[in-house]
Amino acid sequence: MITTKELKHLAELSRIKLTETDKKSLVSEFDSILNYVNRLKKVKVSLDAGARVGAVRNITRSDDVINTNMKDRAQLLNEAPNREGDFIAVKKIIALE
Repeated sequence: MITTKELKHLAELSRIKLTETDKKSLVSEFDSILNYVNRLKKVKVSLDAGARVGAVRNITRSDDVINTNMKDRAQLLNEAPNREGDFIAVKKIIALE
């Protein structure tokens, strides 16, 4: 199904260097995978939503403002290891590149 020429093109797009042995092996593996996918395409599947067991649904709550006691807030801020003004300082977990 996939030719060596197509595999070479994919390798160039992916910036992957392949040896001739790798190419022969990968052509065989791709063919096996694509044959399996074609077999799956032939399977008839019913998409009846009522037949699904354990359907997942998202449970949300409203985002309500709760009056906070300033004493509790001050106590919380005092217990924080790092603080910037009225906020708890935490380590950056997402790096922007």
